[in-house]
Amino acid sequence: MQDYIEIIKKRRSYYNLSEDVKLSNEEIKYLFEDIMNVTPSAMNAESTRVVLLFDDKSKDFWNRVNETFDNKINEEKFHGFYHAKGTALIFIDNEIVENQEKEMPTYAENFRPWAHHGAAMMQLNIWQGLRDEEIGASNQHYNPVIDKWVKKLYELPDSWELIAQMPFGKIEEEPAPKEKKPIEEKLKVIE
Repeated sequence: MQDYIEIIKKRRSYYNLSEDVKLSNEEIKYLFEDIMNVTPSAMNAESTRVVLLFDDKSKDFWNRVNETFDNKINEEKFHGFYHAKGTALIFIDNEIVENQEKEMPTYAENFRPWAHHGAAMMQLNIWQGLRDEEIGASNQHYNPVIDKWVKKLYELPDSWELIAQMPFGKIEEEPAPKEKKPIEEKLKVIE
């Protein structure tokens, strides 16, 4: 248990990233496959989708994002995104959600939130899995502004909803510690 807690503690939002990671693209791809195959989803829907961009494809992506925002992305953050090893684009396949709503109308209003819960678990598992391999990442949300060109550029189905972008790479700098609220404000124990 302590090893897992240490992995959680090490996971932070890393912005100063570079390409110089120890794992090959193929090894990173296998890491993503393993994480995607073990991450749970409500009623085993598996509605989370990932597009994995490496090297120049990732750089091109971040150039396009910055252009979309009139080159106004924070320069320090953009530098880290651009120089990262890769970027994971995280989606929810709404076709799966809609099929669940039709097949089980009693739960229809729950499938969309549950799909977001599953995507959140996937993002966290990927983030922690990368960090366990000494690869830093951060979770970005430039959607929905970039949605249209992302779907067109990568030839993705209309049913895929972009929910996050995760640049990842070698950690060049540790972030400053964050202050946390007292646990008494966040946890209530009833025995």
